[in-house]
Amino acid sequence: MNSSNLKTTLKQLRLSGLCQTLSVRLQEAAANRLAHAEFLELILRDEVNVRQQRHMERRTQAADFHTLKPLEDFDWSFNPSIHKKEIYDLAACKFIREAKDVLFLGPPGVGKTHLAQAIGYEAIRQNFLVFYRSIFDLVRDFMKDEAFNQQDKTLRRYLKPDLVIIDDMGLKALPKHSGEYLLEVIMRRYENRSMIMTSNRPLEEWGKLLSDVPTAGAILDRFLHHAQVIAISGKSFRVKEAPVVHQENKKQRKSNEPSTAGAAS
Repeated sequence: MNSSNLKTTLKQLRLSGLCQTLSVRLQEAAANRLAHAEFLELILRDEVNVRQQRHMERRTQAADFHTLKPLEDFDWSFNPSIHKKEIYDLAACKFIREAKDVLFLGPPGVGKTHLAQAIGYEAIRQNFLVFYRSIFDLVRDFMKDEAFNQQDKTLRRYLKPDLVIIDDMGLKALPKHSGEYLLEVIMRRYENRSMIMTSNRPLEEWGKLLSDVPTAGAILDRFLHHAQVIAISGKSFRVKEAPVVHQENKKQRKSNEPSTAGAAS
């Protein structure tokens, strides 16, 4: 069988990863006089690698991250209140296997979203299903599908993943019934599947945010039962370069000012 016929057969068998590297592997086999078993192992590994990469891409797309940044990109030196070991322990995903939860608490800009999504990405790498939503996305999902009588369909999207990340709790007050939607998700996932939440506000303010103190109490009662709470303090990453920009603008303005000597002459 010539290589052209072989590639046709591989496409029929949907072995596209193997097909992509076939010509290179054939040359490698000839140059190094590989045994049949060695050659077969190489081309099958190529197929496995391509399938794993596609699998990762599909799961990452399904997770619907807003702006995914891996842990390798996190600036640990900027905010020493964040313990690197604690975060990497979470990235090992033991909490997901134990159906436990995580809550990141802290002011805006300290890295909560980055860390939550990065841990979610590590979970995908370990073959877990992940779904990311802001609290506003969650409320819109349920309000929209409730209007079309499809709330069960929406709920399934939040119940199936091994890890659901709910971001941005506390940015502003939420519409009526928001607490009921969030409580439904938390109750159904409680002790079955894991969640990560991020919040800019102290827990005692959740009742005001949801306009429903009893529902907020029920949410926190279940969510915090098996949750690891990570409090983060410090300055905002988003404005850390603002003083530099300010100084540059100041220098620029100064350079544009007319010279006093020139004005006097």
